[in-house]
Amino acid sequence: MGRVGETARKLLKAAGGVFEDGRFAVFMLAALVFWNGLMLALVAIPPERGPLSEFAGEFRKWCFRYDADSETIDWTFTIPFFSVPLVLGVATLVVYPRQILGVVRRPHTLIACIGAAVVVVAAASAGLVWSSESLPVADRPFPAEKLRTAYEAPVFELVNQDSERITLQDFHGKVVIVTGIYTTCPDT
Repeated sequence: MGRVGETARKLLKAAGGVFEDGRFAVFMLAALVFWNGLMLALVAIPPERGPLSEFAGEFRKWCFRYDADSETIDWTFTIPFFSVPLVLGVATLVVYPRQILGVVRRPHTLIACIGAAVVVVAAASAGLVWSSESLPVADRPFPAEKLRTAYEAPVFELVNQDSERITLQDFHGKVVIVTGIYTTCPDT
């Protein structure tokens, strides 16, 4: 085996060791705990002014279906955020119990695994905040501006629910919603 092959074998053995000796399991458990802590913090941050609370408010609105009027969260939306890490954590404990105890008995390795988890969760958190930054609400363009048309509605007559004949000109300057029910019989 050549020098490159020997180096590759050593790298693969070292990488495999991370998964076999419990370091990955401890890292994963720590990351899951810190991630769930982050999710709980985002639920609990009060809606005051400031970039972090603004982000937390938007996160609650989009991910937890937060209703600002009633100040409530749809708790069914939180289930995936908390149950998936819980299931992964339990599965990790079931699969790696001896290996985890081995890492716990080595304080330097334990601290390194937990530190790596803190760095990864902090980077993911910063990525969430960074990727969510956008234009201030006042600077956002009207989203339907490109949908506006200059077409005038054609002149036509309809029969309303009171059996009166009406035209769109009868409602000039008002918003009109035209609905239709298609049936096989001429009278409904």
